[in-house]
Amino acid sequence: MSIVFETWHFWVILALALAAMEMLGLGFVALAIGVSCIAGAVAALMDQPLWVQIAATAVAAAILTPLFVHWYKKAGVSSDPVSVTGDGGSLGQICLIVSQQDRLGVVIKGDFFPARLVQQNAGELQVGQQVEVKEFSGITAMVAIVDSNPETLDR
Repeated sequence: MSIVFETWHFWVILALALAAMEMLGLGFVALAIGVSCIAGAVAALMDQPLWVQIAATAVAAAILTPLFVHWYKKAGVSSDPVSVTGDGGSLGQICLIVSQQDRLGVVIKGDFFPARLVQQNAGELQVGQQVEVKEFSGITAMVAIVDSNPETLDR
């Protein structure tokens, strides 16, 4: 029994390889082109010449790539997959003080960080206060109070 490699196999393998490359964080571009390769596979299954297969893939890519990128951006996925909270990516961010396990802090990118005021004589932090992240000292967010009246915040 011999294995016959047909043209549409190439398109499907290419589609799978591009979809796998998407794990590198390419913003859905490789996935869109990979899905577009299915158009080339369909053209190959219909016994179309190579130039028709390539054209079908190109047209599908021209349509799908902007759509996939739009969906990617709409989902709010970070464009910087390796940003670290303390490396300046969160400096200047406005947060609310929350209490977690009897500690006051802020939640940034889903992670809790204990908070401490940058100004020594600015009072004490309270749950619901709006603060701005100024810097990090270890894992502690050094913050400044933005609005000292928690009742004025829109929740």
